[in-house]
Amino acid sequence: MINEASKKIRKCFGTATAWHGLFILLLCAGFAACTQDRDPCLTPKIASLNVECVHFPTDTSLATLDTALPIPYFGAVTNSGIQLVKYPASAKFTLSLASNSNTCQWLMASDSTNFDTLTFYYQRQLKFLSNACGFTYFYNLDSVRYSNNYNNIDSILITNTSVTTNVNTEHLKIFIHPDF
Repeated sequence: MINEASKKIRKCFGTATAWHGLFILLLCAGFAACTQDRDPCLTPKIASLNVECVHFPTDTSLATLDTALPIPYFGAVTNSGIQLVKYPASAKFTLSLASNSNTCQWLMASDSTNFDTLTFYYQRQLKFLSNACGFTYFYNLDSVRYSNNYNNIDSILITNTSVTTNVNTEHLKIFIHPDF
């Protein structure tokens, strides 16, 4: 009886080569069913601190002017040293905050030799963006302190404490010393 059943199966499917072909076809169909087409992440994933350098044109003026620093340098102070970034002449800059600490330091210079230190104090919040983008940190800026080693910085104003992935939001105004 088993012999007759196997003869019927061989008639239907042929030899072992047909079995291999059927197995490969089913395996390919299984892999194709498991792949997922995910949407790409189209939103910014890193929350950045947007900084603008300004100055008062006169001592009595209430209006401010953008101050393009001639050769701006910013340096992130990390455990492994200083990561220096040279920007083109500009009044607007983007800085990153540390995601593993509630403080970070940046060095700022209007030229390549005179550095002042900016220290940022903030709270971190882990946020889910989407399935495609995953998680990122948002920050709530508490305060900013600065050393005035070279008299480049007159004062600092926090204009928005919420640091998110919105690239159009200004967070900080650095008032450059009038004698700069």
